[in-house]
Amino acid sequence: MMAIPPVLGVILILVGIALFIVDLSVTNHGLLTAGGIVALLAGGLALFGAGVPYSGLLLGVLVVIAIIIGGVLLGIVGSLRALGRRPALTGKEGMIGEVGTVRRPVGVNSEGWVFVHGERWRAVLAFAPEESGSRDSGPVIEVGRKVRVVGFGEEGIMHVVPIALPNRAQDGEL
Repeated sequence: MMAIPPVLGVILILVGIALFIVDLSVTNHGLLTAGGIVALLAGGLALFGAGVPYSGLLLGVLVVIAIIIGGVLLGIVGSLRALGRRPALTGKEGMIGEVGTVRRPVGVNSEGWVFVHGERWRAVLAFAPEESGSRDSGPVIEVGRKVRVVGFGEEGIMHVVPIALPNRAQDGEL
């Protein structure tokens, strides 16, 4: 039976530690950590098989370290996977579904201005509401009305839909 030299076990343990350190600064989804765990366990088994004094204790410590690092890796990967399912929080995609206020009348055929997220955006109606203020010039949402962002068109023009319909009785009117 051929015995593995203890130097090889020490080298494998050092390679495992180096892989853990490199994985902290490289984005690779935990592949280096998995390699580090394997190298750490293989080095411990090599020392255990070579008859190094206190190798049983060393192997036990290495197994505990590998389990702890593996658990941390699984926790981080699980957190990243959960983050991947969340909707976008920035850019145009993050504004879809937000509510804004009309600052200049918005129509299907005419651009207006909408205030959303502390910014003014050029906007058009995504579709004509059933009730609209004037039938001649097309439906228009007047200043002060609330609208919801449903998308973006060419040149960053926001597409909105009204939340409260313009002809509905408001402020105590009947």
